[in-house]
Amino acid sequence: MRLHKAAMALLVSIFVVFCFSGCSGEERESDFSEINSICELATLKCYYHNVAKAENEASGLFKFLGAGYKKIWTEYSGIVELGIDVNKMSVSGPDRSGNLQITIPDAEVLSVTPDEDSMSEPLTDTGLFTKITKEEETAALAEAQKNMEETARQDHALLNQAKERAKNLIEGYVKNVGEQVGREYTVEWIEAEPEESQE
Repeated sequence: MRLHKAAMALLVSIFVVFCFSGCSGEERESDFSEINSICELATLKCYYHNVAKAENEASGLFKFLGAGYKKIWTEYSGIVELGIDVNKMSVSGPDRSGNLQITIPDAEVLSVTPDEDSMSEPLTDTGLFTKITKEEETAALAEAQKNMEETARQDHALLNQAKERAKNLIEGYVKNVGEQVGREYTVEWIEAEPEESQE
């Protein structure tokens, strides 16, 4: 009876050891599905002081009275978002050495929006029989937004900062994923070809 109990205890012990060794021997899969979301979080917001303005000279029969003359001037802050277009990014790996290859494009202007709370009351000046329409106010704002976007596109220092911010956050995310599965991952960055050179 004592021998039977000892044999049963030995069998249970062996079974438990095999179960645990089987569990620890399995390599947990790494999930990098959130890289796109991390990249979107890396968006850099910049505020630009901007002016929307438009001006028409006097014209027509009553030109000498200032008929046709109009001027509009509005100051406001514009919000420009700089970041990486996730649709132009790709991830491959990790390989056996724990190396991920991430192709990353240059940062770009993702959006340009006026900060409505910062908009001043438009200053206007008109001649005789002349008024400024809502369409003209809208057109002046649209032109100002276009100019602000172009200014941001030319700001290479900010664009580089946005790209580095994205890379740093992605590398931190990859490291955290590795820690969760007990592996060490490294990122190999591959620069995406500029769109102009792909033609």
